[in-house]
Amino acid sequence: DAHHALVRLEEMGLLRTVITQNVDGLHQKAGNRDVVEFHGSFARNRCLACGGRKTTAEIRLDQMPPRCACGGILRPECIFFGEDIPAEMLWRSRASARECDVMLVLGTSASVHPAAYVPVFAKEAGATVIEINAEPTPLSGRISDYTILGAAGEIMNRILERLVA
Repeated sequence: DAHHALVRLEEMGLLRTVITQNVDGLHQKAGNRDVVEFHGSFARNRCLACGGRKTTAEIRLDQMPPRCACGGILRPECIFFGEDIPAEMLWRSRASARECDVMLVLGTSASVHPAAYVPVFAKEAGATVIEINAEPTPLSGRISDYTILGAAGEIMNRILERLVA
């Protein structure tokens, strides 16, 4: 429900960019158009030899590790622990955070860095930060202007009901 609510906010012209730590591609499947995948995605793979790209659905699983047509090994386009975040994702996340008026922070522990700094950048630039989480995070009471505790999908549905009423 939270994914679909974000799409609806985008359709209403109230949401411009989704910055996500998720690596599942569900924001795009739900319909969001501008998604910054901070940690990449398991939905896409790239060849370590030639740089070619394939979706995970296109990969043959009869050979391991999966191979590109050139013979190179295909690797998921996601960031594993200890690897650097791509500079473009850092730049786009920071720029989006500094340009927003309101930042929604949904369903995160806000403890994985450098992603946890994104709401801080928004706050420093004057944005209102609204946190929607099952439990408090390091942002609660410090960075977040509003903290709403509960299930993100349920809360987002209630917010949408009020917006369209």
